[in-house]
Amino acid sequence: MKILIISHEYPPIGGGGANACFFLSREFSRMGNEVTIVTAQYEDLPESETTEDNVQIYRAKCKRTNKEKSNFYEMFTFLCSAWKHADRLCAITKYDKCLVFFGIPSGPIALHLKHKYKLPYAVRFGGGDIPGAQKRFKYVYMVLAPIIRKIWREADALIANSEGLKKRALGFENKYEVSVIENGVDNQFFVPGEKMQRDEIQILFVSRLIEGKGLQFIIPHLKEIQEKVFNYCQKSIKLIIVGDGPYRNELEQLVQTTGTDKLVSFEGRKDKQQVREYYQAADMFILPSLSEGMPNVVLEAMASGLPILMTPCEGSKELVADNGIISSLDDFEENMIKMCSDEELRLSMGKNSLHNIEQNFQWESIGTRYLKMMRDSGE
Repeated sequence: MKILIISHEYPPIGGGGANACFFLSREFSRMGNEVTIVTAQYEDLPESETTEDNVQIYRAKCKRTNKEKSNFYEMFTFLCSAWKHADRLCAITKYDKCLVFFGIPSGPIALHLKHKYKLPYAVRFGGGDIPGAQKRFKYVYMVLAPIIRKIWREADALIANSEGLKKRALGFENKYEVSVIENGVDNQFFVPGEKMQRDEIQILFVSRLIEGKGLQFIIPHLKEIQEKVFNYCQKSIKLIIVGDGPYRNELEQLVQTTGTDKLVSFEGRKDKQQVREYYQAADMFILPSLSEGMPNVVLEAMASGLPILMTPCEGSKELVADNGIISSLDDFEENMIKMCSDEELRLSMGKNSLHNIEQNFQWESIGTRYLKMMRDSGE
């Protein structure tokens, strides 16, 4: 099968969606399919290349200026440039299926290709491409809503990576079937490290620092958490924050005003190898987020053998069972104290995290599910 993938994010640019695009394209190719990706140009990345897994990459020139994210204007420039790339490719190659990440900005290209070349397409949601996901884009969503509905209506498959994201999609438009296929994780790279005996419990948070990740609800309670944990097991706690973003200054000011500077460490943005080392050194992982799709950082933490404490945002039901706790923000402090105070509980949950990864989140099996869905759709 010849598969065309259109995504404005592909490593080394982008976040979780780029990660999924990389691993799915790799698995498709390893299973004997011919895979071509049209993605965004960034800085000095080559205009075209073939990966070691024989995936062909074409990069469309656009105005992207940030490695981790792009605004609507930058996405629009990608849409215009990638449209031409994809059209030229389809004019000379007969593709069997098209997979787009995400409804916006790649969906209109897939819609065009279906009309012109009869190419069936599937849309893999990212979260932000579903109207209502981000309040600050309220008026943009109002403009885009009609084209998004048309993209969904003519798609041969709509795919969410969690039940929560599916529910969000159906809240916007419930006329079309949405399938759920979870994300996977590279558990050959993210592996447990050797734990060292110490008097400090390292609580790890990894993500871009934006208001929606919820750290502002946790930091003010760290002193009380520290006091109760120390009374129980004579150990101190340290919140390790790995990542950067526009909300960092506010969080640093909050640390100062709450007097929790000795309990928090801002580590900044780190590369993949360094992030792995943070996972391996940590004792537990937290994600007090208000909204997610299927958080890759939780999958990485699980593959690293960590217990998980997270809010009931999208992806939580798929990821957390006997390997952690799903907690409301109101109960987050209590559950942090519970997990920090009980080493045996943390170790048991960490082992369950590894088991869950091995059973449910291998990219090979997830790629197989995608292929089956694309083969069965549009026929």
